[in-house]
Amino acid sequence: MPQYCVHGLLLNSGFDIPELSASQAQQVLDDTPVEMVMSDLPASIDHHAVTRDGYLLGDNEIMIALDNGIRCLIEAGRRVSIDPGGTHNEPAARLFALSAGLGCLLHQRNYLPLHCAAVETAKGCVAFCGNAGDGKSTLAASFQTAGFNLFSDDRLTVHATAEHPYLAAPSIPALHLYEQSGEMAGLGDDHLAVDSYRFGKHIHLVPQAYSQHPSPMAGLYFTDWHEDETGEPAITPMGQLNAMMRLRRDVSLTHLIEPLGREQHFMTWAAGLCGSIPAFHLVRPRNKDRHEHCMSLIISHVRDTFGT
Repeated sequence: MPQYCVHGLLLNSGFDIPELSASQAQQVLDDTPVEMVMSDLPASIDHHAVTRDGYLLGDNEIMIALDNGIRCLIEAGRRVSIDPGGTHNEPAARLFALSAGLGCLLHQRNYLPLHCAAVETAKGCVAFCGNAGDGKSTLAASFQTAGFNLFSDDRLTVHATAEHPYLAAPSIPALHLYEQSGEMAGLGDDHLAVDSYRFGKHIHLVPQAYSQHPSPMAGLYFTDWHEDETGEPAITPMGQLNAMMRLRRDVSLTHLIEPLGREQHFMTWAAGLCGSIPAFHLVRPRNKDRHEHCMSLIISHVRDTFGT
């Protein structure tokens, strides 16, 4: 049975996962194994709630279904079953299981994965949190081009160890980019894995750009678009309370926190994280012509604050 490591989790898979082939040497931070299998799944499960994103919540079970026939069942933080709905869907189904499937499993295990891009610096992992469409993957691609190692372009898992209460682990070594953003990052078809199951993005496998070891959390940036496309990008410090409020929005799959009864856990965890590392508000114009100017300011701020 192939074994992998992703998000610091030990993953035993019933099938080969080429997208994780470079992750097998990574450090396992949670050695309770995750089993991932492909199997036929029912159209639904017995459930007591449906999230706003259409996830079915049962007793220690979460089911997700896509319009293209892919279904995923996540059980008790230990098992992810994926039904591709046809062999033509298998590459997309693998990535769906690694993304949303493992995201749900992390919540079942009481982790609170961040919806962010994240890069490695001399002082540790720095995360750029934001909503879908906030340009997190483009930020990650630009940092990669500037010579930074990546931890994530979408979902970041933070572990607690005896040495470090907030230790970031590398995620799936991929970049989810629109065509123009991929071209800006110098990523051609040779890096292309599969089109994304959402948002019309391309998924580029870039294991050479990813860190191979965990690192303590060093800083948070919360991203927003500037109302004025001609406005100047700006980075300003954020206080602990404001950072916690933004973090509540920017937890990956945040719609699972309330129905899974994790609100108090989130408050305790977020207060500790936001009280121990600096946080910043990053505002930039949604203007591709000014992308290089914005990234120059952002990368300079990260280098000045956290080193390279």
